[in-house]
Amino acid sequence: MDPVIPPAILLGLARDILRNEMGKRIEQRRSAGRDTPEGARLTQEISKLVDLGKDLDETNARRIIAAGRESVESKLAPPKMPRVGAAEIRERYPDRLADDAQVWVGAGWAEILNEAFDAVKSRSVVVRVAREHCAGLHLVIGPAGDWKEADFDLAAEVTERTWSRSLEPLRDFRRLQLLRDWSHDEAYSTLLP
Repeated sequence: MDPVIPPAILLGLARDILRNEMGKRIEQRRSAGRDTPEGARLTQEISKLVDLGKDLDETNARRIIAAGRESVESKLAPPKMPRVGAAEIRERYPDRLADDAQVWVGAGWAEILNEAFDAVKSRSVVVRVAREHCAGLHLVIGPAGDWKEADFDLAAEVTERTWSRSLEPLRDFRRLQLLRDWSHDEAYSTLLP
């Protein structure tokens, strides 16, 4: 917290945060019922907040404001997207992922990714890149040693098939957009260009 903020403003801000927290708990207690175990717990929390507000000093005010800021920042942070990690791939396909592989793939691609790895698991190739790119799944497959013509052909086929398959849901969505009956009274969809 900035040390130049006057104590009166610090105390006022901390009291506002306490009132807000008390209000939330009062509403929760109203919906849970005062005589329930949850209502009793909320009553104790409200009592602690009231006591904290009575004995409020500059140090506690700074602590309350900092805790309130952390709470707000955590609520504003975007949720983390579940991802498929390199460790998961190595566990399932021990020798198919290069040591320096670049993996940046959301969990939604797992099925397509597993199909690609299943297709190359008996060949002497490794996946060097598995990442989301241009709304699809992009793979770069390279040789584990020297290129053999059959491995090269398979790598090219798997790379192309993975890319094409990853774009199918997007194509289906665009097809539905084109088939939709557009009228001037409806709002136009802007999900995809």
